[in-house]
Amino acid sequence: MRSLIASLVLAASVAAAAPCSELPVLFIVQDKSGSMAKAPDGSTAGAGNPSKWSIAQQVVPSLATSFSNRFRFGAAMFPRDTTQFNCTAGTIVTPIADTTTGITSAYNTLVPGGGTPTAASLQAVRSHLLAQGLATPAYVLLITDGLPNCNTALDANSCAPTTPGCGPTPAASTCALGSKDCLDSSATVTAAQQLLASGIKVFVVGFDSTLTAGNNKAVLDAIASAGGTGSAYVASNQAQLQSALNTIAVNTTTCCKDICSVGASVCNGAGLRQTCQLDASLGCTTWVTQACSAGSTCSNGSCQACSNACTAGAVRCANGNAEQCVPNAQGCTSWQTAQTCAYGETCAAGSCNSCQGCTIGGSRCTATGAETCEWSVLSGCTQWRAQACAVGSVCQGGSCASCNGTCTAGAKRCANKTVETCVADASGCTTWQGGQTCTNFCSGGACGTCGTNCTTGQTRCQGAGVETCGIDVNNCPAWGPQQQCAPNNYCNGGLCNACATTCTQGTKRCGATGGTEVCQLNAMGCTAWTQTGQCDLGAGERCDTGVCIPPCQDTCTEGAAQCSAGAPQSCQRGPSGCFVWRDETACGVDQQCVTGTCRSLCTKDEFEMCPAGEICTGVAEGRFCFPITEQDGGVGGGTGGGTGGGTGTGGGNGSGGTDAGTNSSGSSTTADGPSRVGGVGAGCNCSTFDAGALPLLALGLLARLRRRASRS
Repeated sequence: MRSLIASLVLAASVAAAAPCSELPVLFIVQDKSGSMAKAPDGSTAGAGNPSKWSIAQQVVPSLATSFSNRFRFGAAMFPRDTTQFNCTAGTIVTPIADTTTGITSAYNTLVPGGGTPTAASLQAVRSHLLAQGLATPAYVLLITDGLPNCNTALDANSCAPTTPGCGPTPAASTCALGSKDCLDSSATVTAAQQLLASGIKVFVVGFDSTLTAGNNKAVLDAIASAGGTGSAYVASNQAQLQSALNTIAVNTTTCCKDICSVGASVCNGAGLRQTCQLDASLGCTTWVTQACSAGSTCSNGSCQACSNACTAGAVRCANGNAEQCVPNAQGCTSWQTAQTCAYGETCAAGSCNSCQGCTIGGSRCTATGAETCEWSVLSGCTQWRAQACAVGSVCQGGSCASCNGTCTAGAKRCANKTVETCVADASGCTTWQGGQTCTNFCSGGACGTCGTNCTTGQTRCQGAGVETCGIDVNNCPAWGPQQQCAPNNYCNGGLCNACATTCTQGTKRCGATGGTEVCQLNAMGCTAWTQTGQCDLGAGERCDTGVCIPPCQDTCTEGAAQCSAGAPQSCQRGPSGCFVWRDETACGVDQQCVTGTCRSLCTKDEFEMCPAGEICTGVAEGRFCFPITEQDGGVGGGTGGGTGGGTGTGGGNGSGGTDAGTNSSGSSTTADGPSRVGGVGAGCNCSTFDAGALPLLALGLLARLRRRASRS
């Protein structure tokens, strides 16, 4: 880029020019037909083999920037639309302006596709320029990669075709393009003559290595001659296109204008330093671009040492997304978002991962209590929520339950000749611990003497069971082994009684007042509902299966669709009742997600076809097959205006298109097909897409299947 700008400035310095108050106009008319998506030699573009369009995206904005102090620039591109062999006349994409940002934006935004309505587009540009009432000279710079076509007024049985392989005449061709493919050289030469007659010269640059074949170059020469510039320039690669455009601009320069203050310095969008200098040969100021040296970057108009906030290649998590440390062309590093974590994902160790850490409703025991798996409607993540067990309870089966059924703290008993004491731990849970070993015998928790005072047959409650008084081996009264009460029973007064309520231990539910409850064992060993919390109903919380759910916060609108990491997502109602993004089926081979829907890729040519009912359309992401909603009609190329209507066989009816010509095709609706709408423009009379196109659709589908087979 630096070498290109330097060469442009050097070459411009030899042109004779003088300061002026208002600059002349160099109006760019750019061909963006489907063939511009191919490489200059006609091959398929790819890595290391750039397309004609990608080359033009670099060269033309660079030309405008370099000559911004000698011309005011504007631009039109044709055809207007990018659907299959579209013939709409070019549209003004950048009005005449003192700055060149519009030129750069137009080339970066638009994509190639359609036919080559050169004549109609030149006529539209002439009307636009004359309407401006320019007081300075104006020049048209036509950049095209092929021959003009799209004039349906021509005879498809006798005209010369413009699409390779579509001959010998458009009518006899299997391409089924009809008169759209007729060479429209006469009307294009006339359009150039009309521009010259209006005081506007036309320069022509043919950008394609095949333009010298046959009479192709002769057609472009005729257009240039009619436009008052002799013959056309021919370019087959980026360097030749740069040279041709530079030569035209240098030889056309008549005056210049200061565009900056000498000594001023700025940083442009590419991070390069620009300094305002006086071009002595022109007598006007201009921006001179210079890249900062390695290890430095442009900031506030000067090259400064890199701050290097991170180490190249390092990763981290920031603001919920994954970031990577990336160096720029000068080696300066900075953090850049590498991956945006989606709903239901969280960033860990510099990577987005699923945050479904547990199953909703699951529970488990920990050293300090119980944990329950809950889901957050805000993040879409599941996580464990801890709950400490209360005094007198312990975690069992994932929930806190009473633990007082073992023994009563302080009680004593005998285990053979060993005295055991019931001891409570920090949670209030009791257990038997061994103590003194008796020499003779142990009775009633004491050594050597009858330590129990009870009556034979007497019963008492011990924990959750019943003990009965009997005579031990030492002929001492003693409480016998504990007989555990049956499930859902408790001991009271020495007898087992049925529990008043029953539930499944660990089960959760919502209480009558919005509180959360859990089924636990109480001190009597019965299961009972115990309140564990209270939902904040006033703040919009609600209780669901024993869990407080925050107020619903929709993250999207029902029915909406989007693409995330190349896969489609749709907005659906989640378990909480909120609308959240949910992944759909991933796109298949030869497909890509576009605005939330998987679309089939299609080739970048002027006559490619999609399956029946779909059409190859260029968008910012590329070219894809979209359902047919509207077909472009023709655009008249004659003089005078007219409106027509008609009723077609099969119940169709419609109104004719209106434009600057006498040949306007109408719109019709039939019982056998979709509506077809006539086009509006100047110079292109494209016929409607009727039942005769069905074979074309079949051929397009067959060609597509063959292309896929060849790639597999």
